[in-house]
Amino acid sequence: MRALLAQTTSLRYGEDEPVALRITHTSLSAITSVIVTTATNIVLIDGDGTTTSTFSTDTTLGKVADRINASSNWRCKILDGLRATATNASNLVAGTLTANTKNGEIGYDVMLDTTTTFTFPIRCTYDRTAGSILPSKGHRVKLVKFEYVLNVGNAAADMVNIYEWDPVAKTETGIWSAASTDNTATVTEHDFSKAPITAKEGNDLIVLVTDAASITHATTNYIQALYTRE
Repeated sequence: MRALLAQTTSLRYGEDEPVALRITHTSLSAITSVIVTTATNIVLIDGDGTTTSTFSTDTTLGKVADRINASSNWRCKILDGLRATATNASNLVAGTLTANTKNGEIGYDVMLDTTTTFTFPIRCTYDRTAGSILPSKGHRVKLVKFEYVLNVGNAAADMVNIYEWDPVAKTETGIWSAASTDNTATVTEHDFSKAPITAKEGNDLIVLVTDAASITHATTNYIQALYTRE
């Protein structure tokens, strides 16, 4: 049945398009605002009060997500990024966020600044909602292939990685790596179609290309992943 219901999908991101955090509101109280302030904080305000994640304390996406999930009225999921991704260096795109509906969930997307983080990530997951709307038990993802065109500062070994996320243990384990390629027009592709990389049931796969020094802003920059949800 899982094989019959499987769906192959893809994600493609250009500059500043990866969704670092997906946030949803779980209370019936009215929402006032959801604000990301550059290198400072995320402030969530509703009729019951204010929830604030300050980046000087919550220095990583993991710490931000934990603080929001510890609140009464808000839930958060890290999407395109790692728990260790830093938040305190203008790495999140600032602004007053507008709610959107994705996968049947009303929520807010906090975007990753790919230029300041030197990172282009994609999360292959069965459920991209912050409220865990879709059941994870009995489901998994398979990475078929990914490709990118990026102007990296220093192409080097082990700068292209795949991590497996375990939501129960809250661990991200590196399972594959390759050298990065610096290019502005030629596509670099890693094809696993003959033997897709498969996560354990309930786990996610996170693909990312990063650099130690820079990823120069370019309209041609992108990363794309093709994966199966089953």
